[in-house]
Amino acid sequence: MGQGDYMPTGGHRRRYDPKQAQKIKEGGKRAEKIRQKSTQHHKEVEVPQAEEELLKDLENL
Repeated sequence: MGQGDYMPTGGHRRRYDPKQAQKIKEGGKRAEKIRQKSTQHHKEVEVPQAEEELLKDLENL
């Protein structure tokens, strides 16, 4: 290694912050609800529309 190169030793350890951990857990729960809503909307609305468009295109062929 040349002059001025730096290689960290990795000895740094973070302290456990219960407030931050709680925020992360709540964010995960919110993300799961949003994911479920988007999947439901995809299955109910977007898939039937795509199937209709595909059938129209197949009839044109």
